[in-house]
Amino acid sequence: MKRTITWAVVLFAGAALAQDFKLGSKIDDFTIQDLAGKPQTFSHLKGEVTAIVFISVQCPVSNAYNDRMNALYKDYSSKGVHFLFLNANSTEPAPAVAEHAKENGFAFPVYKDNGNVVADRFDAQATPETFVIDHTGTVVYHGSIDDSQQPARIQNQWLRRALDSVLAGKPVEKAETKAFGCTIKRVRKSL
Repeated sequence: MKRTITWAVVLFAGAALAQDFKLGSKIDDFTIQDLAGKPQTFSHLKGEVTAIVFISVQCPVSNAYNDRMNALYKDYSSKGVHFLFLNANSTEPAPAVAEHAKENGFAFPVYKDNGNVVADRFDAQATPETFVIDHTGTVVYHGSIDDSQQPARIQNQWLRRALDSVLAGKPVEKAETKAFGCTIKRVRKSL
């Protein structure tokens, strides 16, 4: 009997932590916070095309992308793409995220995913890791920004290709790539 209860708890916990927003699935609303702690909803922040990028203050890989993220924002926000740059790390409080954004001259706002609730729903594991949502609210791309931390070695700009395809009304040719970077530092969840 004790084993049955244990397995039931494990199965329930696994279901509670299951990925909601997979490639090809529709996104429902979720709430994040701006860096002043004010709640913001996805339904309020999204656009016809929305790119969600999980980033970090301390991760050297994420920081290697700071200039590229600024360039992406500048190049594509003028084309109607809305960006949500989310920090889900439990080890990086909002004041540190705000200071990091200021020091790096981010042209975009950064939001906190407190308790990594949204990261869990996307099953985001690394920083930087990206998701593109089209006008129907469907995840049409998941993966990396490009294929190299070193700008001189980039051969494939995956996120730019995905955004270009979606903006042109075409399917994303390579809808999933391997995201790489530092792991998202999650809060411990009790069962």
